[in-house]
Amino acid sequence: MGDAVRELKDKASELALKGKLPAAIEAWQKVVASAPDDIPARQKVAELQVRAGRGPDAVATYEDVAKRYAEKGLFFKASAVCRLIQGLEPGHQRTLDLIASLYSRSKTPLPTQRPPPPTTTAPVAATPANELVIDVAEPIAPPTASGQPSIPLFSMLSAEELAEVLRTGMEVRAYAKGDVVVAEGAAGASMFALSEGTAGVFRGHGTAQARRVAGIDAGDIFGEVALVSGAPRVATVVVESDAAVALEFPREAIYAVARRFPAVRQRIEAFTRERLLLNLMRANAVLKALPEASRAALSSAFRVRRASDGEQLVTEGAPGSVVSMLLRGTCLVTHESGERYPDLKEGDLFGEVSVLTGGPATATVTAMGEVLTLQVTAEAFKAIVLSDAAAAEAVRALVKQRLERTAQYDRDYGIALVLEDRRV
Repeated sequence: MGDAVRELKDKASELALKGKLPAAIEAWQKVVASAPDDIPARQKVAELQVRAGRGPDAVATYEDVAKRYAEKGLFFKASAVCRLIQGLEPGHQRTLDLIASLYSRSKTPLPTQRPPPPTTTAPVAATPANELVIDVAEPIAPPTASGQPSIPLFSMLSAEELAEVLRTGMEVRAYAKGDVVVAEGAAGASMFALSEGTAGVFRGHGTAQARRVAGIDAGDIFGEVALVSGAPRVATVVVESDAAVALEFPREAIYAVARRFPAVRQRIEAFTRERLLLNLMRANAVLKALPEASRAALSSAFRVRRASDGEQLVTEGAPGSVVSMLLRGTCLVTHESGERYPDLKEGDLFGEVSVLTGGPATATVTAMGEVLTLQVTAEAFKAIVLSDAAAAEAVRALVKQRLERTAQYDRDYGIALVLEDRRV
C-alpha cells in the first residue's frame, strides 16, 4: 500500500471517528479510486453510508462488495455481506442468486464417485432409536457451473438450494479475541463457517489439561457433526485473531430449508460422513491400509451411533454383529474378572475380534460420557476390509494382541476362582 493511500485511509478513519460522516465517506471513496482492488475500503464506504442513513446507496455498495468477494473466490465473505444487504433491503435476492450461480454444483451429471456398498443376503436390522442413519449422497463437491473454486458442502447444492440456504439458513456472528464460539460439552445445534479471522480448537479448555488440537482459518467449516448428530460438542473453539466473523447455520433453519429441498439434508449428511471418515483414516492403522476404492465402499456402509454415559456398546459373551470405530469420546473396556483393558480412544476399532473369530465378544465396552461411533456390519467389514491383504493383516495383528491379553486375564481369573474355591 502506497504512502498516499495510507494517508487517505488515516484521514478517512479520523473523520469517521469524529462523526463527520459525509466527509469520511468522500475520503474512503477517494481511497477506492486510488486502490480499486481494495475491497475492504469499499466495504468501509458501505458501513458509513449505513451510519449516515443512506440505505439505498449502502445496498448498491454492498452489492458491489459481495460480487467482488465472490469473484475472488471468497465465498463466505460474500455470503456474510449478503446478510448485511438483507438487513437493509428485506427480500433482496439479486446478490444471493449471483453467488449461488457462481458456486453451485455443475449441471453436468457427475460420474459415480462412490461405489455402492457390497450386497449381502443378511437381513437389515431395524435402526435403534439412538442411531442416526446417514444416507449416501455426493460426499465430494463437484465442479461449479461457473468454474469458481468448489466450496466443500456448499458447492454440492444446486443454485436454487444454495440461494435458499444463504437467504434463510444462516446468521452472521461477530467475535472478539478470546471469545468462545462453541464450548466443549455444550449441546450442538448448529454448524459454522469462519468468514474472517482465525480460531483454535481446544480439548479441556479452562482446565489444567487444556490442549490445542487444531486451528481454524477463514474458509473452514466446523461443527457439522453436532449439527447432524445432535451430540454434545467435543471441543471448544476460541477466537485467536483480534476479531473474527463466522456464519452460523442453525439446525432448525437448515432443516426448514430441507423441507423444501430434501437434497440439502442429504448432502449435509453426506459431507459429514466424509469428514468423519477422513478423521478415522488419519487415526486408525487398519483403515490407513485400505486403498481408495475400499475406503469409498466403507464410507457408504457406515452408520453413525451415539451413546450416553454408562451405556454398553459391547457386552462380553454376546455375539458380535458389527465392527465399531470410536469417533468421539472415550470408552471403558473391562474383562469379567474386573480387570480393565486400556481405554478406547478416538480412532480405535472394537468388535473386530468376534467378527474375525466368529466367537462371542471377549470384553465389555462402556461409554465414558457421550460418545460417537461409526459402525459397519460384520458382512460389510469382511467384504471390504478383510478382502484387502494389508488391511486384513493389520486386523489380524490387532486381534492377536487383544486375544493374548484376554487369555492372560482368563488365566489369572481362573486361578483366582480356584483359590477362592479352596478357601471356601
